Amino acid sequence: MPAVSVHRAVIEAGPGTLRQLCCNTGVVVDTEVVEAALGAIDDPVALVAEQPIAVASLWSDALSSLCRDHDEGAIIVHPSWWSPTRVATVTRAARTLTGEVSVRPRSWLLARAQPGVGSEASAMVELTDGFAFVSGRVSGRSKTAAVRRRGNARVVAVEVARVVAEMTGVTAVVIDAAHGVADVREFATHIAAAVREAASGAVMEVGDARLRRLAREIQPTPRAPLVEPSRPRTRVMARLAGTGVALVVAALAVLATLAPVQSSGVRQTVPSALELPTTYLVEGRLALTVPANWPTQRVAGGPGSARIQVTSPSDPETALHITQSPVPGETLADAADRLRRAIEMEPDGVFVDFNPSGASAGRPAVTYREVRPGHDVWWTVLLDGELRIGVGCQSRRGGQDAVRDACEQAVRSAHAVE
Repeated sequence: MPAVSVHRAVIEAGPGTLRQLCCNTGVVVDTEVVEAALGAIDDPVALVAEQPIAVASLWSDALSSLCRDHDEGAIIVHPSWWSPTRVATVTRAARTLTGEVSVRPRSWLLARAQPGVGSEASAMVELTDGFAFVSGRVSGRSKTAAVRRRGNARVVAVEVARVVAEMTGVTAVVIDAAHGVADVREFATHIAAAVREAASGAVMEVGDARLRRLAREIQPTPRAPLVEPSRPRTRVMARLAGTGVALVVAALAVLATLAPVQSSGVRQTVPSALELPTTYLVEGRLALTVPANWPTQRVAGGPGSARIQVTSPSDPETALHITQSPVPGETLADAADRLRRAIEMEPDGVFVDFNPSGASAGRPAVTYREVRPGHDVWWTVLLDGELRIGVGCQSRRGGQDAVRDACEQAVRSAHAVE
């Protein structure tokens, strides 16, 4: 049977909006639905008009609305830094669409802004409200770095340019000024100027009009057979929110590194630039780095209160526990006093080795050990500005080496996001 040319809707799914890019810009989704779909993408249920709605249904309905009059299918473009779980949520929702659906990272569309430049010679800068994500290659290996958007925009732009300059063999830089991101055009302009000053090569800013043009220029393609998606190892962006004292805090979002969804008519494409050994957990005011292939889950029961747990896939007793609490005006000494009082209320022998002026991964911290049946949790409590961060490193008793590298990496990278 001869190949059939198809015209598919091009859908922008995040970071700041959910909309059709290609043809009919009059097709829109209700703002509250967009905010709920994006804001609750890590959760099973969202609130719309104060009513609980399954996130899967929310995404299915939104995509169906955006693909109206496009029975041939859709190309859904998501932020390149989204976790496998987020991409899987979108992919599952796309099963309800008619025709062929491809789920692609945003970098796939952005690369079209510099035709003729291979992926190994280009760097991508994707902007969000809290970060600039820079992806490229260093010494032949894919690398992605996150630069916080904190403080003076020009200073942050210089840091982004420094990261770009460390990329190997870059001849073109594409800066993604995504629709819906705060102050994005000004920030992108600062980055472009800083990159031009720090490095040679072409620099291209992709704003909303140019992104739409790139989407419209996608040529109809032959209908391709379903191919098995590669197993993505991308950074996981968890939505964390917390309150409470030091041992654990309330948290949102269940994110796990899952096998990619396979379904009839859906093809997921993930570039090698995302195959990273580590991944970012970002939410609320906390960001840190954790192993990319360690599944993440919400723990609401058991000893302590709710927390985010990141567990080794090879040993359930090897894990990281992550907490955060806003503490305006608190010092590390204040945190130590608060912790000491909380520990004194617990049974003897549960919390030991308390050190109010310790250090971990080269950072001043309050440290102590939590003793539980079958394992210990070595806690590091840090302050970054007005945020108290807890990183608990769990291992079998006497087996601390199993979690040491992941622990030091998490503690070293943990920081507040403004």
